[in-house]
Amino acid sequence: MDYDFGAGPDFPRASFAAQTFGQNAPFDPGAGYQLMIEASARYQPTTALQTQLNYNKIRLTRNDTGLVAFDDNIFSSRSTYQFSRNTFARLRLDYSTLARRMSPQLVVGWTPSPGTAIYAGYTDDFNANGRNPFVPLNHPSSFEQGLHSNGRTFFIKMSYLFKKSF
Repeated sequence: MDYDFGAGPDFPRASFAAQTFGQNAPFDPGAGYQLMIEASARYQPTTALQTQLNYNKIRLTRNDTGLVAFDDNIFSSRSTYQFSRNTFARLRLDYSTLARRMSPQLVVGWTPSPGTAIYAGYTDDFNANGRNPFVPLNHPSSFEQGLHSNGRTFFIKMSYLFKKSF
């Protein structure tokens, strides 16, 4: 089902109303054909290191106009290294071709006992030859070449299990 919102400048509204009366026409939701492909590969050269690659493709084509409402390819990579039974480091990278965004994440964790854990990490959000999310789409400076950061986060998470016995 296409709700007729459009998917950015690369995929404007594909409904019959939007094609006939322009992009400011009333919304015209309609049925469509969705293609969804998922693929995954996992590689573990040692017991301490494992890497997983994922690929997801989602494309929606409107039935009434035959136009593509959106087409997105998402690439993900996740690598984990287990230093010991209680300590690990994980790196994850995600890239979406529709949003032209890349999101890396690094997490280090330590679980000294069940129910007790400390995590420290870093997350970032980049545009890769894409549109600036803070500038209107019709503005000349909305397209940015290269990598541009939209924001980053450093975090620490701690949890402890309190046991109470009667």
